[in-house]
Formats: sequence, C-alpha cells, structure tokens
Amino acid sequence: MAQSIGASGIIGVAIETTPGTYTAPVKFVPFNSESLKVNINPVERRPVRDSAGLIGIIPGNLTVEGDIEFDVTADTLIYFLYATRCSISKTGAGPYVYTCTPTSNAIPVKTLSISVRRGTEVFGYVGCVVVGFTIAVGDDGKMTATMSILGRNEASAAALTAVWPTAPVFQAGMYNLQIPTATQIYDADTFEFASEDNGQANGRLKNTPGAAFVNFGESNATIKLARDFDTRADYDTFKAGTSQSITMIATANANNIVNISAPAAIKTAYEVNIGGQGDLLRASIEYGCVIDATGKHYQIIVTTSENIV
Repeated sequence: MAQSIGASGIIGVAIETTPGTYTAPVKFVPFNSESLKVNINPVERRPVRDSAGLIGIIPGNLTVEGDIEFDVTADTLIYFLYATRCSISKTGAGPYVYTCTPTSNAIPVKTLSISVRRGTEVFGYVGCVVVGFTIAVGDDGKMTATMSILGRNEASAAALTAVWPTAPVFQAGMYNLQIPTATQIYDADTFEFASEDNGQANGRLKNTPGAAFVNFGESNATIKLARDFDTRADYDTFKAGTSQSITMIATANANNIVNISAPAAIKTAYEVNIGGQGDLLRASIEYGCVIDATGKHYQIIVTTSENIV
C-alpha cells in the first residue's frame, strides 16, 4: 500500500454549466488547508421488536460541506466569488474587472465542481456553493481567504494534472485601507472581512442521492480591525453609533487588484485594554455592514487577467 503526505494534494475548481453536474477543473488552487467531506446524515432505526438495541442505520439526505483556505490571488478568488450570493458584472478586455454585488437571491446563480486529490485518489464534489467566506490580512501582511462550502453530492472525477497559477499573492506593502472611503489610514495591522449567508442544503424526494439544491438565508457581513489607539475620537464614534464607509484595496500590479468596500459600517464592539507594562496600546474594533441607498451592504471588485466566459 502506497503512503502519501499532504504535499501531494491538489484542488481544482470549475463553474458548472448545469448545477450539480460534474465539470472537470479549469483552475487549480494552491491551498493551505481543506476539510471537504461527504455527510450521509445517518438515520438510526429503533423500531420496537423485542430489543433495546439499534436495529440498523440508513443514509439520510447526502450533503457535502467543509472549508478551503488559500492565499489570495485575484485569478483564483474570482472563481469562488461566482458561487457566492453575488451578482457579477464583467467589464474590460484584459485585464477584466469583475464587480461582485450581493443580492437577496434564495439560490445561487452559479455552482462549482470542486476536485480534490488526496494522495492518489480523486474526489469530485458537485453543486458546490460558497455559503460564507472570510478575506483577511494578518499581521504578517499576507492576504488569505477561507471559503465555507456546501454542496449537493459527490461524483466520479478523473485523475488531476495541475497547471498552477502564476499571479502574485497579496503581501505587505500592497494595501490601501480607507476609513472613511478616500481617506487612507496607516495605524491598522490586521483586517478581516467576513460574509455569512446561512446556507442550507435541501433534500427532496427523488430517485438519486444528494441534496436537490442549496439555498441562502439571512445575510451578514462584518469587518474586524486592530488599530493603534492614540485618541478617543474614533472610540466616540462607536458610542454614538456613527456610520462610516470602509474600503480596502489590495494591489499587486495593474492586472491583480482586490477592492473590498462597505458603504455603511457601524461599530458593534470597541475594546481598548492595557496589556503588559511594555505593550503598545491597541484597539480591537468590529463593524457590522448595513445596506446603503442602493441596497448593498458590501461590494468586491476583482481585477484580473483571468477570462471567465
């Protein structure tokens, strides 16, 4: 028996033409971790038949779920954003500009096939939807994304031969954080944008296993920052419930840009604590993103040479 380590792993993604029908990967994603798995949602059988023991276990409605974390490049991020609750408009002729705007749709417009090679075996997950995601910059300056996946089923997948992307990752020295928008600040060292759409896989009466579709529920978007604390001016806006716009622009070059904006963000938590004697005084701030006059509570614009038809 051949043994393998995690270094042999491969993940590839493709936007499905028919939701739930496997499509071979067109983009391969270098990843830090993945936890995709099939849940058979087992149903215990305990009829009364002169026994206190478990009589049997049968599969319930099958689903796929798990997270994928990867270092952000513009060309890989946009594939996952297509499976979020966003409407995406594409402009330009290379580089292309993809404007991702959240909607109130119950079901996604696009779904993904996600292929994973673990060791020598390949797993194909279909009807995959991004039901929540986080894009964050840590204190090391690297931008990472975590995609929470909910899918319909598993399908046969052929062997994978990866062609790895060459677009640059976002790193220290590539960020422009603006609060409010158009006013750059220089006292934050971490940033986190998170969107949660409370997805649910739906089983229906049919003649094949797997969920019939995935739907979205309520939508919540938040931003977290860590900033130097100099004066209480920003703290006072927290007490007053003042709304501020926030924009984070990550620019590797003219062909690789990620722009995350929240038109109306209101602080929901503001912590300033004295640590040790020699610790720098910092503030940990959380924002809730609310809708503006156009009905959007955030927007993500990705500039990339990747041409998704």
